[in-house]
Amino acid sequence: MMGCRRVLLFVLASLLVTGLARAEAEAPARIALVIDDVGYQWDLDRALLELDPRVALAIIPEGPHAQSLARMASEQQREVMVHLPLGGLGYDNCRLALTCIGMDWDEGRIREHLIEQLRRVPGAIGLNNHQGSHFTGNEEAVRRLVGAIVELGDQWLGRSLIVLDSRTVPGTKLESVARSQGLAALRRRVFLDHDNAPEAIASAWQDLIDLARYHGSAIAIGHPRPNTLAFLRLALPSLEAEGVELVTISDLAASLGAESERATGTVTAP
Repeated sequence: MMGCRRVLLFVLASLLVTGLARAEAEAPARIALVIDDVGYQWDLDRALLELDPRVALAIIPEGPHAQSLARMASEQQREVMVHLPLGGLGYDNCRLALTCIGMDWDEGRIREHLIEQLRRVPGAIGLNNHQGSHFTGNEEAVRRLVGAIVELGDQWLGRSLIVLDSRTVPGTKLESVARSQGLAALRRRVFLDHDNAPEAIASAWQDLIDLARYHGSAIAIGHPRPNTLAFLRLALPSLEAEGVELVTISDLAASLGAESERATGTVTAP
C-alpha cells in the first residue's frame, strides 16, 4: 500500500511539473515600449497619449512641457520615467542644451540633481539614460550614480526606482551595476526608429517580437516622430493576434524580479 501511495504521489508531482512547464511554454511573449525624448514637441508628445496606456513615456526633465506631460500621463495611469541626460562619446547636447551629470560628481551632488529631475517629472517610476555612451561605460561613475539612486529611493521616495539601460554603447555598465545594488534593472533590446523610414521601423518591430519570443520578453525604445506614431497606431492593436502581450515597464520589472528569485532560491516576504 505504501509503495502504491509513493507511486501515486510521484505521478501527481510529474503531472504538476508537466502542467507548469506547458503553461510557461504557452505563455505569450511580452514586450514593453518606452518613448524617449518627450517634453519638447507639444503636438507630437500629446499624440503619444492616444497610444495604449501601457506605453511608457521617458521625459527629459528640462523639457518645457515635462511637468504638464507627466501629469497628463498620470491621469491615464500611464507610466513615466526620467530620461536622464548623460555625456556621450562622440556627440551629446550637454553643453549646449541640457544639464548632464558630470563624470567627477560625488554621490551627494548626483542625489541632489536627481531630486530636482524627479520634481520636474512627477510620478516617475524610474530612470533611463538619454545619450550616455561615455558616462555609462565608466564603471566608477556609474557606481556613484547607482549609489545615489539607491539612497534616493530609500531615504527620499520610500520606494525603489526602476533603472532601464538604454544601451547606447555595447560596453555600458548601467544595467549590471544597478542589478548588483539590488535595483530592478532592465535593458533596451531594440531601437524602433534608429532608421526613421517606415520599412525600417517595421523591420525593427519584427526584431522586437522575435527577441521577445526568444527571451520571453523584450523592451523597445522609440521616439515622438510621425512615422513611429503612425506605425504604432496600426501595430499595437494586432499584438494579441500574434500571441504577444504588451505590458508596462513596472510589470515587466516585477516579473523579471520574481524569475530571478526563483532562479536563486530566494523568497520575498509577503
